[in-house]
Amino acid sequence: MLKLSIALFMILSFSTLVSAQPNRPPDDACAFTFSSGTGHGLTQYCVTNNGNIAQFSAIGGNGLAYEFLNGARAAIEGYGLCDTTTPPFTAYWDFASSDSGNWNTATAVKSGNSVKVTRTTADGVWQLTQTITNSGGSKFFFGEAVITMAIKNLTNTDRFLILDRYANIDAGSSTLNDFDLTQTTIFGLVPSGNGPGLSSTAVFVTTPFDFSLAFVNKVPDAPIPCQSHGNFTESFFQGDGGVDQDFNLEIKPGQTKTVGVIYRPM
Repeated sequence: MLKLSIALFMILSFSTLVSAQPNRPPDDACAFTFSSGTGHGLTQYCVTNNGNIAQFSAIGGNGLAYEFLNGARAAIEGYGLCDTTTPPFTAYWDFASSDSGNWNTATAVKSGNSVKVTRTTADGVWQLTQTITNSGGSKFFFGEAVITMAIKNLTNTDRFLILDRYANIDAGSSTLNDFDLTQTTIFGLVPSGNGPGLSSTAVFVTTPFDFSLAFVNKVPDAPIPCQSHGNFTESFFQGDGGVDQDFNLEIKPGQTKTVGVIYRPM
């Protein structure tokens, strides 16, 4: 009951108006490609210069390749911030297919099995550093994309933030998927066990008063931060949807907090 009350409060709080920002052309081009595993464990994904996962595929148990993010349509995957410190709330987002336009240019550096993407908001309030690491698969297990998001408060004010990670899943390049969730993991899969799926698992949030929530989105489009999300559900859904991990954080001046999400075929 407590979880449902918190979730309802958070969704309603998003209804505050967003500072208007022009969208700029999306950047959904693959800049870094990672692959691991062999045979049925072969897994591949790619990362854009802005830190989006623009493609994710794996070999199913039947030996066929399945795409999860970039089959039925161009990938919709990425991150959003809603600064809820004082009204009107300020939104920032980049979901590959759409960009809020209030980010500075990202810096992306690849090192071994990971890429680090750093960018700041144009108003100088936040710095987001993403580290996306390829956790290798084998012939027995799928590989993973381990995403850590370190968000730093660049101001001298105690600030409150909702940070989310979203992916529109089209498992098997189909817009008809089964979606369900636990408290920390959300997944979309080919219905009736006819193919694999992709899961999104949030790391545990252990700092006092911070928390995370998982939601299934009943539409493919990414939820714009600070706006009402009437399509969110915490129950089973079949159709064309997505998976969203929300982190509610209090970040003091100059402080950095780190959260994470793992994408893994299943």
